[in-house]
Amino acid sequence: LAYVEWFSAFTVSNQVHGLYKVTRPRGRAGERPPSIIEIGKIRRSCHLYPDFGVSAPRDWSSSTV
Repeated sequence: LAYVEWFSAFTVSNQVHGLYKVTRPRGRAGERPPSIIEIGKIRRSCHLYPDFGVSAPRDWSSSTV
């Protein structure tokens, strides 16, 4: 079994870096419901990168995040 947090489907990739923007869907009460699914139903994994805006917080380091 695998614990899965769902995200929106891909739309159009960014013209500068070619990455896609996804969002976390919310339920009626604003919650973000996860799922428990069978491993065999996983098609592929993905890497998610945060959208920092103009720059990442300068006080972050590998030991503080």
